[in-house]
Amino acid sequence: MIESLHVSGFKLFRDITLPRLGRLNLFVGENNTGKSCLLEAISLYAGRTPIMDILQTAAARSGEAPGPWAPVDLTEEGTALTHPVFDLFHRAGRAFTEGIIIEKIGDRSPLRVQCLPHRVVTDEEGYRRYIPLTQGDAIPPEGVEMALRVYRGDKQVGLITRRLLPLRGRIPGGETFPNEDALSVAFLPARGLSVEKASSMWDALIQGPGQELVLEWLRMLDARIEDLAYVAGRLGSSLRLALLKVEGQGRIPLRSMGDGLTKLFHIALAVASAPKGVLLIDEFENGLHWKVQGDLWIALAKAARNFNVQVFSTTHSRDCIESFAAAVKDAGPDGASIYRLERKGDDVFATDLPLLNVDAAMREHGEVR
Repeated sequence: MIESLHVSGFKLFRDITLPRLGRLNLFVGENNTGKSCLLEAISLYAGRTPIMDILQTAAARSGEAPGPWAPVDLTEEGTALTHPVFDLFHRAGRAFTEGIIIEKIGDRSPLRVQCLPHRVVTDEEGYRRYIPLTQGDAIPPEGVEMALRVYRGDKQVGLITRRLLPLRGRIPGGETFPNEDALSVAFLPARGLSVEKASSMWDALIQGPGQELVLEWLRMLDARIEDLAYVAGRLGSSLRLALLKVEGQGRIPLRSMGDGLTKLFHIALAVASAPKGVLLIDEFENGLHWKVQGDLWIALAKAARNFNVQVFSTTHSRDCIESFAAAVKDAGPDGASIYRLERKGDDVFATDLPLLNVDAAMREHGEVR
């Protein structure tokens, strides 16, 4: 498990520490306080392919694969860097930090990303070599590019240059050193899973207890549900349609049963798809009536133990916070945590809220809706 987390130089976080994490963890706070950024940091730390994970994180907000960033005319005063890759670095005003660190407290192999100017040299065999400029080096008039060096501990595991982009498919030679301590990571965005992603995840659960877990959770909202199957969609379409078999009604499209059932379906798919890994849920309460949230947190706590999954989720909802605290009071030896994130200027701070009196703590530290 990820028992603690320290993040510096990443997006909204100049420097933030979460000293105690458990089997289930909830991040709360107002908009733009870094809740989703924390999920992204955890995903990068736990992920298997550092270069691809970093580029996909950079592309996620825009929804489009980023193209190559332009060569820069580097001066002693620096240069403006506006490419999505550079948006991963914390900014204070116009300046941005030159390094990202994501680690557990006391970690011997933190994930580090450094953004440095490099002198680009072509050797006799035609290969391009990137030589980092160090402080005090004279800035040559040409042949300088910004590039990102990726480390696990002291071992460099990747070099991201403008020529690796645009991000399409595999990056040749870019994943020579995968993260040997990687965990399986399932991420459920606030908007839910795409149709293609949900169908592929359902198919992957055909061997093992995953599909039955999904059906059990769907029955929390409608006990008449007997089965679920994917069938071919419209002629000429590659998308498949999820159909529920409902007692007395035959086959019914899942999407016709409401947003709550679809959200429940997606959470169940995600937890069953990340055995011995990490489940990240952005905006847990989206689409869920407050009355079902308590039962779902209890079911999620049980599934997390059975599948050995560590859960990290975000919320804006007081109902969600209260149902979480009630469900995990007896979380067992692996525990649970609630952190409230607050932004002050260019910094974000995390407050560990007590589970036993979370309502009083929320009143003290501010309101959520």
